[in-house]
Amino acid sequence: MKRFIFRNLYLVLCALCLIIFTSGCATMLAESWSVNYALASNGAKGSLPEINDGKYDTLGVMFPPKREFEIILSEEKQINRIVVYCGNVSSYELYCLDIKNGKWIPVSSAGERTRNQKVYSDKYNFSTPRFDHRINFKTNKIRLVVDKAAKDGVVTTRTPRKNDKILNQRTEYIQVGRDRVRIDLYDVYAYNEATIREIEIYSYLEKPKMK
Repeated sequence: MKRFIFRNLYLVLCALCLIIFTSGCATMLAESWSVNYALASNGAKGSLPEINDGKYDTLGVMFPPKREFEIILSEEKQINRIVVYCGNVSSYELYCLDIKNGKWIPVSSAGERTRNQKVYSDKYNFSTPRFDHRINFKTNKIRLVVDKAAKDGVVTTRTPRKNDKILNQRTEYIQVGRDRVRIDLYDVYAYNEATIREIEIYSYLEKPKMK
């Protein structure tokens, strides 16, 4: 009986030691980040003021065909992390400007199957999806190009809008009294407004070495 008790006590102590060790490692390896370069209060400019005002209850809204959000930093920075708090956007591409060549370079993306974290705000009393991207690029501009927002999708209409992508066209006839009326129908992929709550930009900070 004593042997059984000592054995269980040994297992419990081992488990506690493992938890303490892993917690210590996590603390030691925790990443350290700069201030948020994207904030307007830090000199950055957003294509819309709502996407870099530091508030998660404001929405930057872009309409098709140009559903793009940009942040211009106060100066060129080494960027290692971009955090995006979405509104109704579920898929997008991230680009950084190659200053030397003047070209936009794709650095990351997010889609409906991309893992995101739902962040709840006690202050604003709602949750919002957050995508966390790790990159390595030196620039003063980043661009988010929306691929899909919540209301995007295939619809049938008689009058396609200018920016709708026509997938199929067909003709149907309906009986109106004694007359047979022709109706031209279009199956289109309709793009709608896209919303982003906030974009944050950071660089990695090296921790001071222990003496």
